[in-house]
Amino acid sequence: MKKIDTSKWKLFRIGDLFYKLDLKIKKDNFDKRQDTSTEKTDEFSLPLINAKDGNNGIMYYGRPTDFESADLCLDIVQNGAIATGNVYAQINSVGILWDAYLIKPFAPLNGYSLLFISGILQKVLKSLYSYDDKAIWDKVKDNYILLPVNDNDQPNWTYMEQYMKTIEEQVQVFIDKLINVIGGGKKYLNIGNWGTFMVGELFEIYKPKVYHTYEVKENPNGIPYVVRSKFDNGIKYRVSKNSRIVTSPDGVISFGSENATFFYQGEEWCSGRDIYYIDTRGIPKESCLFIIACLQTITGKYSYSNGLFPNLLRMEKIKLPIDRYGKPDWNYMKSYMLSVKKRISSSPILH
Repeated sequence: MKKIDTSKWKLFRIGDLFYKLDLKIKKDNFDKRQDTSTEKTDEFSLPLINAKDGNNGIMYYGRPTDFESADLCLDIVQNGAIATGNVYAQINSVGILWDAYLIKPFAPLNGYSLLFISGILQKVLKSLYSYDDKAIWDKVKDNYILLPVNDNDQPNWTYMEQYMKTIEEQVQVFIDKLINVIGGGKKYLNIGNWGTFMVGELFEIYKPKVYHTYEVKENPNGIPYVVRSKFDNGIKYRVSKNSRIVTSPDGVISFGSENATFFYQGEEWCSGRDIYYIDTRGIPKESCLFIIACLQTITGKYSYSNGLFPNLLRMEKIKLPIDRYGKPDWNYMKSYMLSVKKRISSSPILH
């Protein structure tokens, strides 16, 4: 997609486009430990926004009866060592836990327009606010963002919607390509020369030292604490690194035995229970991401009651590109993933 021409865009005061919602916790004597869950369940089904970096600003879930909620809003993180100034489009209903707030457009916007604005607004807020200078609404509302305009010099919501729909279609094309590759199709890549490998023949699998939540201390500037989660790279939060913590290495692929979800860990980390890692050190990150895509094709038969443990994973077979010697072609995998990343990230809305 060609770079957007913003020469004819106009500046708009944020407070003229949005107003802040005043959503409250309805339950008396609310107790976060008892009244929220880190996993979505039938009981705890309402996503709650807070000072979260990633996972669309969601870290906890609450009971819908305990929280006032809203949809089709923008979620602004006002406080956090890393997340201050993050902006997320909340298309579905969410409640507010703390350190974040929701703003609602005066115009009846759909999710596509909100996604368009969220990227632009975050770029502005990240340049203005930090942990030491909170992104509170009383300040944010007087900031300005640059938006496309229609013939009446008003925000061109239709353009924003259509642009994001085009982005969605392009991203889906690349996703379909990758799924087709790892699923064994031949539409986009000829896998006729790929080899079949048993995971245990390629890699060692290790169980890291386990740390329970009461044994670690949350620290936004610490190391990742990886747990059995399908979200945010498996990271529950960051914790302090000290002499008592035995870290697991970077450059490996972690997975949980119960959710069978694979993640690349690019820095030292520590582990909760039932987490293992595939030792892929020495293999480029992009090649590991390719491997993860291939590994995800085997996860459907595993579940909470039928976990993916190391002895089972070692016996699983996956198909990978090979070089002329019949060995996995890590360089090819790296190049392919870089090309996918480059084409997806070429959209100016992502910069």
